[in-house]
Amino acid sequence: MKKLGIIIMLIALACPALLFSLTGEEAVEKFQGRMYGVKKLTGVISWTSLEGQTYSGSFKYMAPGKIYVKFTAPSEKILVSNGATLWIFTPSRSVCAMQELLKGTASGGVAAFVRGYDGIATEGDTGYTIKLKNDTKQYPEIILSVDLTFMLKGAIFKRDDGRIMSFSLSDTSVDADVDPSLFEFKVPKGVQVVRNPINVR
Repeated sequence: MKKLGIIIMLIALACPALLFSLTGEEAVEKFQGRMYGVKKLTGVISWTSLEGQTYSGSFKYMAPGKIYVKFTAPSEKILVSNGATLWIFTPSRSVCAMQELLKGTASGGVAAFVRGYDGIATEGDTGYTIKLKNDTKQYPEIILSVDLTFMLKGAIFKRDDGRIMSFSLSDTSVDADVDPSLFEFKVPKGVQVVRNPINVR
């Protein structure tokens, strides 16, 4: 018994993560708690669509469910939501898509989106990787990258057909000033408005 105790102590000293690692469920709860507590967030975003197009720019977020993203590369595109309406403005085409959102769909962001998934969490030097799976979901597999405080750094969403959507966040701040008027987009004069291009009713 004494030898067994010594072995356990040595394992604990050499590999503490084996004894104290988080379960997937615990990691998701900590991630959700961290993100639900964020009242505002700013930073830089790089986003790759399901079609493989990559965009980069800056973003501003304000709870609950308000987002402003200005992509500058490869071309300018502005995405704005006040929680009830989503605008996607493409200046080069002089077109703005205006989509009414179902009640509650904009609340909670990624933290709400990952409800109902089974997860596995792996700890690294700078944070955690949380792998989530649910074969009944639109995205059967999601991989979250979070820092040691469980702040979101990036995510990968995998479809059954092999297509992948992903994004990464950098230079994030929860202290920067955010102007609430940003989230009420004013469509410029002369711009064609396409209403509800996605039928969600």
